[in-house]
Amino acid sequence: MEKSKKQQIIEEIKDALSKASSCVVIDFNGVNMETFTPFRKECAKEQVRLLVVKNTLAKHAVEGTSYEGIVPFLSGMTALVLTMGDQVSGAKVVKKIAKKDERIVVKAGALDGKILTAKEVEVLADLPSKEELQAKLLATMLAVPQNFVRLLNAVPQTFVRLLAAYKDKLEQA
Repeated sequence: MEKSKKQQIIEEIKDALSKASSCVVIDFNGVNMETFTPFRKECAKEQVRLLVVKNTLAKHAVEGTSYEGIVPFLSGMTALVLTMGDQVSGAKVVKKIAKKDERIVVKAGALDGKILTAKEVEVLADLPSKEELQAKLLATMLAVPQNFVRLLNAVPQTFVRLLAAYKDKLEQA
């Protein structure tokens, strides 16, 4: 491969890394196209980018970035799974596909400049998405005023029931 072509690929990887919110390094040794094609489709659907590049080019591309710590894991049949949106979506996609094919193995990950072990990437995949967390927070925040309104309504309702019971008692007497 020509040096200019290699430099262009390195720049493309650097550009993708600069836009990524997290990265998962996977080993896909022995994986056939029947598994890899749905994997690519799932990645595209979830705003995740799957990069299969030469390890030496990837090593050059991560130099000077927050993903520099993944260099020791760039050996063998390696692919980079870059998350462009929600930080956990890349790990979720990898976990989902790895359940279907055990040959896909997580080597490591990177999130906010911190290098993650394979176990930490698995824990990351189990976290709820940003949208789910926002919905839970909103529900929690709305619960307090809703309960307060119910409490305020309970006082007049109880008073009305008391008056109705008193009226019924007077009518019976």
